[in-house]
Amino acid sequence: MKSTINVEERVSRVAPDIYQIILPTPFPIGDINVYLIEGSSLTLVDTGAKTDEAWEVLVNAIKKCGYRMNDIDQVVLTHQHPDHCGLVERIREVSNARVLGHPLIAPFIKQDQEFFNYYLDFYKSFYRNNGVPSELIQTLVENSERNYGRYTEQSEVHTFLFHKQMVPNLNDWQVLYTPGHAQGHLSLLRKSDGIMIGGDLIFTHIATNPLIEPPYPSSGKRPMTLIQYQNSLQMCCKEKIRIVFSGHGKAVVNFKELAQFRLNRNWIKAERIRKLLNKERKTAFQLVKLLFPNRDNKELLSTLSDTLGHLDLLVMLHQVKAAPICGVTYYYLDT
Repeated sequence: MKSTINVEERVSRVAPDIYQIILPTPFPIGDINVYLIEGSSLTLVDTGAKTDEAWEVLVNAIKKCGYRMNDIDQVVLTHQHPDHCGLVERIREVSNARVLGHPLIAPFIKQDQEFFNYYLDFYKSFYRNNGVPSELIQTLVENSERNYGRYTEQSEVHTFLFHKQMVPNLNDWQVLYTPGHAQGHLSLLRKSDGIMIGGDLIFTHIATNPLIEPPYPSSGKRPMTLIQYQNSLQMCCKEKIRIVFSGHGKAVVNFKELAQFRLNRNWIKAERIRKLLNKERKTAFQLVKLLFPNRDNKELLSTLSDTLGHLDLLVMLHQVKAAPICGVTYYYLDT
């Protein structure tokens, strides 16, 4: 069935050499923005999720920009989430484009089964450790595996991108490694005019959620994703950023002010969590139910990541203590 979406409303030239294309997604976050950058190599930044509707809109949008899909020379992925990388193989099949991204996204894009097994085992243990009921854990893990496979396709990252390097075949664009929302998250900055293509680094309308991921390599400790994310924002505040074209929503035109606002909100929420521990110790799952009483369990990775990120801050500052009891971590105030 053909999409009824008006492509005309979903394509705009946001800079002399950059088009923004808005693609539909099946996720609660809603539409995603991908970007077509003109230059010596026609570059697409992010791809949208693997759905027929997103593909149809993308093909027609590229045509409206004056190109065909097989004109795309390279695809840069800001990170590995399905709404950002799902169509990469379909694009490659048409265009033979090279795929660029941070090395940590490679096993996701390749859909390496050994890595996925490690990934899913981590989450089973992670949910157990944080007090999630056992009957819910299996459902969460199965849904995670099913959804990733449903909205992505096996592909390959041909060129790895690292912090502060210039993007190959894209003059004047520099890579900034900005982990937090995802371990393999990167942003692109053109210093000559202060334009950043930020992926999911920052949004105007909602706060970015630093999602918990397994440690890489597997022998390490779980990344403290909110602390990583805060460091990424603070690092970017030192750059001369005029505008951020984000992965979702409107462009950010007041980056430093918004980044500071987001950082301040973290401390407000951390204090709220500390107060919830006033009377008795609690697991992260118990805190989630207090903080997000109306959120569905399908969103538990998001809400649990948010809660744990703030608990990491409080533990790091010795404002809250954590102790395992029968394989489950409890958080409490040291009174």
